Amino acid sequence: MNVGAMVRGLAGVLERVEQVLIRILFIGLVVVVFAGVLLRYVFRVPLIWGEELSLFFFIWLGLLSASVAVRSRSHFRMAALVALLPPPVRNTFDVVTLLVMGGLTVVLAWQGFALAYGGLGEQAPALRVPMAWVYSAFPVGALSMLVFLLENILVGPPPTGGA
Repeated sequence: MNVGAMVRGLAGVLERVEQVLIRILFIGLVVVVFAGVLLRYVFRVPLIWGEELSLFFFIWLGLLSASVAVRSRSHFRMAALVALLPPPVRNTFDVVTLLVMGGLTVVLAWQGFALAYGGLGEQAPALRVPMAWVYSAFPVGALSMLVFLLENILVGPPPTGGA
């Protein structure tokens, strides 16, 4: 089994796990926000920790979703301009774009690890959980993006339909 096939297999499993987590986080976000609105405006009892938890869910949702978008190359790009380039130049442009994205993602992972480590000594005001749990979304999302970028560089984008 070659490296490209191993990376493709790892990326497929990783995407499936992320898709499940994204669905769970989204449902959790909807439930918490709905409960917060219902409790505040119908029962006049504020859900003190609801806004904080929904923000934490949203942070994780954003980074996991960005990671999945990297795999399918769904991020914003100037497709109309790139399509005007001759095929060899277009392919080179695609590889350079992936390498630049990889460099920026390494910086995100590096800074994300530093942020998460720094969050070990902090607690969320309402939920009283270590902020490292929230901040760890950055290195987790970035490492996942790196796997998907590596897959794109080695074997190209996944077949349509994702994993």
